[in-house]
Amino acid sequence: MTKPSNVIQVPDPEPGAYNPNRAAGKLLVAQTLHLREALLHQLKELAAVLAVDPKSLKTEGEVSAYVQKATALLHTQAATPAKK
Repeated sequence: MTKPSNVIQVPDPEPGAYNPNRAAGKLLVAQTLHLREALLHQLKELAAVLAVDPKSLKTEGEVSAYVQKATALLHTQAATPAKK
């Protein structure tokens, strides 16, 4: 497989660039808040799927819609395959 010509090479960080004891900056705090909002959104979607009693589904269409929603949520949790 050939490499794309538009790949941007990013250098490794300098040793000591990460300091687990340093106060988090505004960018990290903002990213954490955005991540939390995304998780809350996914939690609401999961709660909606779990609120449905599978025994209440009577038609193939209802089962299909349920399986589609549940599978979509599970696929977002799947690990990304390692690149070769």
